[in-house]
Amino acid sequence: MGANLYFIGGGNMPTAIIEAVRRKSDSYPVDHIRVEEISEARAAFLKDTYGVEPAQPTDTPDADIVVIAVRPQDDVAGVAASVAKRFDPAKTTVVSIVAGYTIAKLEQSLGEGWRVVRIIPNTLTTVDYGYSGAALNANARQEDVDAFLNTFGKVLYVEERLIDIITGFYPPNIVYHFIDAYVDAGVLAGLPRDVAKAIALDTIIGGTEFLKQKDVLPQVLLNINNSPGGVGITEAYTLNKTGFAASVQTAVLAAVERTTSLGANAK
Repeated sequence: MGANLYFIGGGNMPTAIIEAVRRKSDSYPVDHIRVEEISEARAAFLKDTYGVEPAQPTDTPDADIVVIAVRPQDDVAGVAASVAKRFDPAKTTVVSIVAGYTIAKLEQSLGEGWRVVRIIPNTLTTVDYGYSGAALNANARQEDVDAFLNTFGKVLYVEERLIDIITGFYPPNIVYHFIDAYVDAGVLAGLPRDVAKAIALDTIIGGTEFLKQKDVLPQVLLNINNSPGGVGITEAYTLNKTGFAASVQTAVLAAVERTTSLGANAK
């Protein structure tokens, strides 16, 4: 028999998870995927595209996993209280993907005895990349959710205090910003845009793979590549002079702070 999944919320991230689950059906078979979604158009899209079953806030089906996938500014506490009334803690594990909303807050609304897992999925799940940090409460075990979580990206089980940091650190937007600037640099230097993009993407993918194969810190390869008076050290000097590293670090810290503030303002 396959798993029974129940999603509360049908936005972009739960949709990405559902897509990944469908693609991994051989390794993670599922009997039912039900989704509560207030938008009728969105519910129809999910049904037509992924074969999910539309659900209502009064439904009480069997569920191995209930995924709370609403926004932090929504009534998360009310959603959790509704879950507690409709599902069985002996059978169901609650997985929250609500940014910044702590396990302790969920436990207050759920009550005693629930297995609770908090994870903020990486947006690279649809291409089988992207680490997500997952935290378990005292009742939850890794085996309760591991097969499910590994259908979308890669999972690191961590202390909950690291969840917001990982969430602010992992979005690929910072990579997109770099690639955009890198391609523009090639164009500025005189390359056609399609040529600059091809070289930039290949360099980033190849450089990342080489770094993984060598299993060393980036500084090791930089020291090898930066020969005296050469191109590499000139580029490094220019980046240092313009505050490149500080800009990246400042952006990441701001993203982490924003993630934490979302949870602090959650209902």
